[in-house]
Amino acid sequence: MKHEELIQKYVQETLNEEEQQLFSNLLQQDTNFAQAVAEYENIHKAIKFEEKQKLKSHLQNIEATATLEANESKPSRNYKKLAIAVVLILFFGLLGNYIVQQSNRHETLYATYFEPYPNALLPVTRSETNASELTAAIRSYEAKDFEKAITQFEAILAKQNQPDVEIWFYKAMSLLNAGKDSEALDALRTIKHSETRFTPQIYWYGALLHVKFKENEKALKALQYMDSINTTYKKAAREVLKAELQ
Repeated sequence: MKHEELIQKYVQETLNEEEQQLFSNLLQQDTNFAQAVAEYENIHKAIKFEEKQKLKSHLQNIEATATLEANESKPSRNYKKLAIAVVLILFFGLLGNYIVQQSNRHETLYATYFEPYPNALLPVTRSETNASELTAAIRSYEAKDFEKAITQFEAILAKQNQPDVEIWFYKAMSLLNAGKDSEALDALRTIKHSETRFTPQIYWYGALLHVKFKENEKALKALQYMDSINTTYKKAAREVLKAELQ
């Protein structure tokens, strides 16, 4: 049995006696497995907590509305009508909340795994032509002025006969952080077959965007490609995310 399947069954509390023994042995002997278990539990708890808080808030609003209506009604005449109304409100409210939770699940997964990629360009030696412009663009990126960074990265790329893949990657990251998700995904697609040290990151952020767009199959393909190139980047998180999407 694959480790991610074993972890998923553990969280779902469906391990049989033999699987439980295997899980316990791996937990004690394999530090990578133990780390993956901890990350899976933290993410699973975060998702459940957020869903629980949304449901709790929704029920509190329903209860407050029902209480207000009850106080304003005449108990002798309207009690039965109010009781029926409260039951219907609770039923349809819970149903609607469940539907909303399912639709928001992809947003929650994206928010759980996403974090801005740090600057790894500035220390790298560049040509005299681009050095000062690149420094300014990276400074804008680090200052979270992503709109300005987009403009600056595009200006640098426009002057190049063969666009620098790494600068293109940071343009994509700027678009992503600026909330321009579709443009960011298009930018990542443009360079995903290029030879670069940022290939794992290109596929990771591409997978997250596919999750956000509810494109589970495309997200899984991107994650599986990362497995195929044997990258250790986000290895534990990848296993957990794949289990969530399958």
